[in-house]
Amino acid sequence: MGLFDSLESQWLEKLLPPQYKTVEPSLLQDASSTSFLTYAEKLLDEFIDKLDQGSDKPQKWKRSEHGYTIYLKIRRNLILLSGYDSQKNRTSMPKKFFIQWERQMVAKKDHGRCKQGTILINDRGRIIKRNIKRSPFFSGIFQRIRLLDHSLLGTSPTGTSHSPTIDPLLLDHLDKLQRITGHSFIQGVIHSRSTRLINLFRKILPELEPLDLEERHIVKRMLSTELPDLLTGYISLSPENKELRHQDLFQALCQMELTLHEFLEKIEGDRLSRVDHLLKVSKLRYDK
Repeated sequence: MGLFDSLESQWLEKLLPPQYKTVEPSLLQDASSTSFLTYAEKLLDEFIDKLDQGSDKPQKWKRSEHGYTIYLKIRRNLILLSGYDSQKNRTSMPKKFFIQWERQMVAKKDHGRCKQGTILINDRGRIIKRNIKRSPFFSGIFQRIRLLDHSLLGTSPTGTSHSPTIDPLLLDHLDKLQRITGHSFIQGVIHSRSTRLINLFRKILPELEPLDLEERHIVKRMLSTELPDLLTGYISLSPENKELRHQDLFQALCQMELTLHEFLEKIEGDRLSRVDHLLKVSKLRYDK
């Protein structure tokens, strides 16, 4: 999406009735919402492993844990997912979301599509209704529904999808970080470790979808604020304090690198699971 396309979308969004507008980030940034959506993503991963491939019979699951309830129904033409924040002791607003996904064999496209995505938020008795189709908070859920759709047919979404794109804002943060690491005071092992982190960001940013909501937030926060703030703060120190804090900074950078490597291993594990799943489906169908 280009700059003018983005501006046009934002302008059109302002003209929509409230119930059709994308849910505001401020309504989903609390810890309870993060836990709720992360729980839904993890359950979808479990459902994908347990599904009955190649069956035209309706399938459904329900799970209630940690004060959250998730429903999944699979029909021949639709996948229906809903979630309810059923906590009794709460510090956040109760929420319900509903997703209606048109399956790919009905849509006649390379992948299915979201027909309806809605969230209801109870703000002290006032119901706020918003759209979630374009909300980045639900991108992990939609990615897993798409994978579920493909898994039911024994196909791979990677063979038909477009090349992954990176959020332009994240690219701006990456460019800013590159400029910071080029400062004359960023030298030696600090420079080499910062450069390695930049290379890891370049690898992981196009592959964020397999990560859960909290993990994606960690990557974005590390890139946009934590690492730039650490390096610029170090640059501003006096020579004496730079020497005193040099080892601590190096250890912090190493810990960040370790975290990114763990996320990359999870992404590779997700790829491996997809291939193993397709091999299992192929064996069931053709190994006679």
